[in-house]
Amino acid sequence: MPPPSDDRGHSAEVALVSAARALSSRLDVPGVAEALLTAVDQVFGATSSWVLLHDERDGVLRTVAVRGRDAEAFRGVEMPLDGGIMGLAFSSGEVVFVPDAPADDRWFDAARVRRTALASAFAVPLVCQGRALGVVGLDSPRFNAQKPPGRADVARLEALAGQAAVAIRNAELYEASERDRRRMAALLDERRGLRRRVATLQEEVRASAMPLVGDSEVWRDAVRLADIVAVGDTTVLLLGETGTGKELLARRIHDHSGRADGPFVTVNCAALPDALVESELFGHEKGAFTGAIARKPGKFERADGGTLFLDEIGDLPGEAQAKLLRVLQDSRVERVGGTAPISVDVRLIAATNSDLESAIAAHTFRSDLYFRLGVFPVSLPALRDRVGDVPILARHFLRVCARKLGRPAQRISATAMQRLLAYPWPGNVRELQNVIERAVILCTATIVQPTEIWLPRRRFAPSPGPLREVTTLADADRHAILAALDACEWRISGRGGAAERLGTKPTTLHAKMKKLGIRRPSRP
Repeated sequence: MPPPSDDRGHSAEVALVSAARALSSRLDVPGVAEALLTAVDQVFGATSSWVLLHDERDGVLRTVAVRGRDAEAFRGVEMPLDGGIMGLAFSSGEVVFVPDAPADDRWFDAARVRRTALASAFAVPLVCQGRALGVVGLDSPRFNAQKPPGRADVARLEALAGQAAVAIRNAELYEASERDRRRMAALLDERRGLRRRVATLQEEVRASAMPLVGDSEVWRDAVRLADIVAVGDTTVLLLGETGTGKELLARRIHDHSGRADGPFVTVNCAALPDALVESELFGHEKGAFTGAIARKPGKFERADGGTLFLDEIGDLPGEAQAKLLRVLQDSRVERVGGTAPISVDVRLIAATNSDLESAIAAHTFRSDLYFRLGVFPVSLPALRDRVGDVPILARHFLRVCARKLGRPAQRISATAMQRLLAYPWPGNVRELQNVIERAVILCTATIVQPTEIWLPRRRFAPSPGPLREVTTLADADRHAILAALDACEWRISGRGGAAERLGTKPTTLHAKMKKLGIRRPSRP
């Protein structure tokens, strides 16, 4: 009698080759798992089959693909890594065969298994480069207690499992790279969006602030000098009253310099408490002082590669002045509490509305720092000295405010403009901007009328009690601040507050009040 045909073995080998092609063509884990179950069906004639993978985050084996009889009973199953028959195959790395599935109590959920038609179980771990990724299992009528899987069957299932493990690992790596690529693309899109938003905000800031336009010769001279000095790294000292546009001109210098792509960091020296000036400018180490719970880089470090704008430089305390001079000379900062100097590449622009030469004579400002800062001084004219620019500025602020507030105002009447031209503008352009914004709010038609232009009749209300003789700049500041506070019942910020009346920022006014020892009187 002739030997039996080996057609089944030949068919299995053909199925293995087909499975290898299918597995290698998939780049997603679910697709690989489904291709593996297709191969199991073709090679072993499985009536049920399943793939469980190791979820490293949750530390469990989780069913990712099931097929065949009672498939729904096994969908979404989770079990410990060493739980039941599947956990045994995974943790031991060995082939497991269960000839009588319903009678075996080693299942993780034996009751679930008994409710199905599962007859036997043949399970092999999915191993790639010595690492177990999961388990593939099947139930086939070819295997039972009398006819367990032979060496050829085990070899075939292990071959399928090995191919699948490699394909799963490749799919995991591909999916991870795709997630990284998508995340990177999203970050790049977000970065581009942020850049566009920053650019838009910068334009809005420039548009809402005083424009660098004007027909007056003194104003054009100031802008021309700023443009000349912008191209280098020369230290610039901007001189002018509060509200004349020193910060805006500093930004123009930065934007027209080779550092335009770097940061532009602003510091209001008058608003910094004396105890924190050095920490803010130069940074501090953890534990340098009470409350220093972490290392903090200073403004110089934040401005590295860009421009640092120090406004109200005349209010800088003496010790900070000495440290600033060393930084300008050495291009290195030392954090408070630190021992190692840190190199910085920063262009400095300083500004003041004070008479620094008088401060030097009064020994409140260092002469060597003054000469170091004043390499290229630029004086900004007061608005009263460029009154011809008032109409240009007023119309600009009208457009900006009307658009921002959604108001109907489109132009300023001739009589209203005459009121603006006749006013001396002690608060300069900032005061003009506030006046126009208030008029836009009050205006209900398209033309702003004189009644909607609110201007104080006098700069400061009289101080209570007899006037004192003013002998120093500090006395003058104290007298002006007290008069403004008294006129608005000690309200500092907001519309009509003392800061607005004085044409300064509330933070600057707070700092000056603290410096001059001005406190609100107690109520009777």
